[in-house]
Amino acid sequence: MLLFLPEPVIKRQVVEIQASSKVKKRQRTILVEVCWTRPIPVSARVKMYLAGTRFLFELPAPGRSPQDH
Repeated sequence: MLLFLPEPVIKRQVVEIQASSKVKKRQRTILVEVCWTRPIPVSARVKMYLAGTRFLFELPAPGRSPQDH
C-alpha cells in the first residue's frame, strides 16, 4: 500500500491505519510497516512524503476474536 503523508516516516516504522469497510459495515484497523519513503515537492515550501508499506496484520474488531473472521 502506498501512503501519501504530510510528515516523514522512517523505514521499518509501524503505522496504524483505520478505514471503514463498506462490505462489513465496520471500522477496520490495519498495521503496516514502512519499507521505503520518498519526499515529494508539492510547492517551493511544502513537501509531502510517499511511503511504500507492507501489511503486517489486521486487528480484530472490539468484542470479536480473530477466529470470527
